[in-house]
Amino acid sequence: MCCEATGSLALPPEVIEAVAHYRRLLDDRRWDWGDEQIEGFRWARFAQLGDVLTAYSSTGNWAKAVRSLIGDDLPSGVVVVQVDEGGGLRASAGPARTAIAGRTVTIDVVIESALDSDTALTVAGREVRVPSRGAAIETIDVDGAEPAFTIALDGELVTVDAAVRTSAPAQLTVTSTCCVRWSVTDASGGAWFPDGVLAKWDAHHRPFFHGHQVTMTVPAEALRVVCTRGLEFDRTEFEVSPSAAESVRIDCEPARLFDPAADGWYGGDLHVHMNYSGDLVCTPGDAARMQLGEGLHLMNLVAANCLTSVVYDREMLEQFAGTDLPWSTDGQVARMGVEYRNDLLGHVHALGPSAPPGRYFTGHDRSDHPEDWPPNKVGCQELQDLGATVGYCHPALTEFPEDWSTRRFFRTPRTVEARELVADAALGVVDSVDLISPTDYEGAVFLYHRLLSCGIRLAATAGTDTFLSFSRSGTFSNPPGWGRVYAHLGEQPLTVEAFKAAIRAGRTVVTNGPWLTLEVNGQGPGAVLDLAPGDRLEARARASGRGAEHLSLVGPDGVMAEGDAGSELRFAPGLERGPLWIAAVARGHGHPNVLDQSVLAHTSPVYVDVGGRRVGRAADARWCMAFLDTLEQFVAQHGHFGSGTRDAHLGDLVSVLDEARAFYRLVAESAGT
Repeated sequence: MCCEATGSLALPPEVIEAVAHYRRLLDDRRWDWGDEQIEGFRWARFAQLGDVLTAYSSTGNWAKAVRSLIGDDLPSGVVVVQVDEGGGLRASAGPARTAIAGRTVTIDVVIESALDSDTALTVAGREVRVPSRGAAIETIDVDGAEPAFTIALDGELVTVDAAVRTSAPAQLTVTSTCCVRWSVTDASGGAWFPDGVLAKWDAHHRPFFHGHQVTMTVPAEALRVVCTRGLEFDRTEFEVSPSAAESVRIDCEPARLFDPAADGWYGGDLHVHMNYSGDLVCTPGDAARMQLGEGLHLMNLVAANCLTSVVYDREMLEQFAGTDLPWSTDGQVARMGVEYRNDLLGHVHALGPSAPPGRYFTGHDRSDHPEDWPPNKVGCQELQDLGATVGYCHPALTEFPEDWSTRRFFRTPRTVEARELVADAALGVVDSVDLISPTDYEGAVFLYHRLLSCGIRLAATAGTDTFLSFSRSGTFSNPPGWGRVYAHLGEQPLTVEAFKAAIRAGRTVVTNGPWLTLEVNGQGPGAVLDLAPGDRLEARARASGRGAEHLSLVGPDGVMAEGDAGSELRFAPGLERGPLWIAAVARGHGHPNVLDQSVLAHTSPVYVDVGGRRVGRAADARWCMAFLDTLEQFVAQHGHFGSGTRDAHLGDLVSVLDEARAFYRLVAESAGT
């Protein structure tokens, strides 16, 4: 399918009406049209100025936080308006943002007030309320045909005419033999998009859109064009300077860095939100274009709530559950799945359920199910019974300290961390855990290694949690597939069923940049070797692609071997301590190709049994038992339960924890305490 044809999908009326409803909400409410009121996402677009979250923590006001980061050297696209103690106005602008007649550019107007009372200004015809001695921000669209706008307060009027300058138009055509990701920017930092695409920016604040052959209107001046296609391909940059009314063309075939599919490895993103409130509405055609343009083999679009009872894209799931979405082909498959959410116990994603679940969430105060009941185990089991693979999302917000303390992990109650994972993994209702996600990689890796060292066979997966309906929100507005789980299907064709089977068997590698391979005695991730004491054991790993700097082989006792990522790493460990697991890990500080701040690739392990016995480390098992004890106390203190059901419903979770504690106790006893 050509990616320009994805807007004409044959969709059921229920899906068409759902998208129309979202658009009506956007027209009425503008930002955060789903009414979730998550302010942090709105202000993430200013992260390029500095650490907005830290600034907000010190000011308690998002607008003041942004103003504190801007400084006196204003960036392009920003106007600062100061209201003095007498109500006088003064406006200053950063370098002019380029515009062309008939096209709008976005300008952020920051207002600072020295008045002792709340006040209201008119900015480009809109009323903006500013608190006493506070700040506010209004985002306006300015047409290149009329690049000036006014700001008024009680008869005082200021005209801003330096924020935008008008350029003559030109035509730019960008082409490739397949759908790819493009970025077009001018010298002022302004972004240019063709008609009919969602205007989005990645985690590095770079604009992007997807297309195969696109013609667009651009300013007649110096432009920078970037072409790429997901993490398997390199970035190619072009500089062009069209004259007024000139048409210029750029042809690009992104260079392939590696090709896992040639060896039966197919990359998927298990956690993608098509619509999740925000400032855009994403259609199925938009989602299809992004999947095709990223060369993403499998995309799991999840129906999910946020803070209320609204389950976004529920109509898509109800119409397409158990079947491939209309744009799927032999080489790229999309499905509707589920994110089951409880902010105290953790979230899970489900790939390939045969039908919608009976419950999507628990424990949200603004929803129709505010209780933290039933335990996540019940939701996981239902999704598995529907044929889905189940994986815990974004497991940890921070690293665990060297002493393995869980203090940070249990610091704040509703942080969406994977708290019930330690129990559910032991009970077999979880198939995987996301090591690549929008939260801390090292915290996720730490949890994963503890579980593996207790003999639990759990696949490493990746779910980016990207929101396709957000224009600028760090990794949340990234394209789908910026992090991927590769599943080894071998000679099987790409299907959701084959992908799920590979996850269940642990034949996976996760990465946000480089490609990583592991072999132990010639076997890859997920393999189980049953050896005897004294048998030969040889492990080798190799990283390729972009971003990897350090390569290591790890196991239940930590790092087994390490070296630079530029060469193959080999190691021949002994079996003196009995059974073990071996995985490969590649890390790096960052790279322009990688749409995150650091680089990670991690394989699922090869499991080495000895005499039919699995690995089991007493220290890890005891840590898991202590973790579950802390979780029980934590939920007893912070859980939401009805006054008449508290003991029974808390008791249901305690029963789950007791069952898991029995598992870990047996591991510790078998390992020798």
